[in-house]
Amino acid sequence: MKVWLQENKWEDVQTYLESKKTIIVPFGSVEQHAHHLPMGTDAFVSQEVAEEVAKRTNTLIAPPTWVGWAPHHMAFPGTVTLRPETLTALVEDICESLIYHGFERIIIVNGHREANLPPIKIAMTRLRNKTGAFLAIADPYYLNDQKGRELRQSEPGGIGHAEELESSHMYFLYPELCDSSKATKNIPEKHRFLQHDPYIEGDRILSASDVETYREITKNIGVMGDAIPASKETGEAYHKAIVENLVEFINYCEGNIQVSLRNQTIPL
Repeated sequence: MKVWLQENKWEDVQTYLESKKTIIVPFGSVEQHAHHLPMGTDAFVSQEVAEEVAKRTNTLIAPPTWVGWAPHHMAFPGTVTLRPETLTALVEDICESLIYHGFERIIIVNGHREANLPPIKIAMTRLRNKTGAFLAIADPYYLNDQKGRELRQSEPGGIGHAEELESSHMYFLYPELCDSSKATKNIPEKHRFLQHDPYIEGDRILSASDVETYREITKNIGVMGDAIPASKETGEAYHKAIVENLVEFINYCEGNIQVSLRNQTIPL
């Protein structure tokens, strides 16, 4: 049996469901990633993590969703963004279709870091209350927090977007799509409450960025943080830690998370 749902026959899926009720659902984004990374970075990451975890746990993967919620990145050509309501509806429709067929545990792999989380969380909460299914998000910012802190070489403020860890991950996964010679550093002026680096401890206020503001704070380059220390070796260690953590979580879910699905109708 193939790990990707779309590569199987429907009878294969029926057989799979006789013994296993878990499926991985990857979401990403197509958006600018400065001068040195491809715009599909977030989607590539979600799919590569999903595929490796699927092979190690014999778990199916649903077809990937390439685009996400990225209005601030529209400051740069090529970015594609959904409305948040559209992303929420996509998550609901995809997952509800899977739940209808008998999938009970849905693990969403989000490669777009924090930006996709609000629309996805809304959809997950609705689905949980409506269907009784178990849904969880595996997001690199949270799933790999400890390893990220250990591996980073950049100064405080060096982690954000298209920076050291994200660049390292792509140097390992897709070196042919990257150009490390164009990696740059952009650490905005520090403010006690306004910190984009998730590894900086302290109080913070969350603010929204419009297109012009984002272009300004990224100095018309698109990077937030420091991509210069990035390396393939760091990326490999970071990737392996993400995969190990997600394998552990899926194995735990299958042994410990019991689900009783509620009656379902076909999503319309």
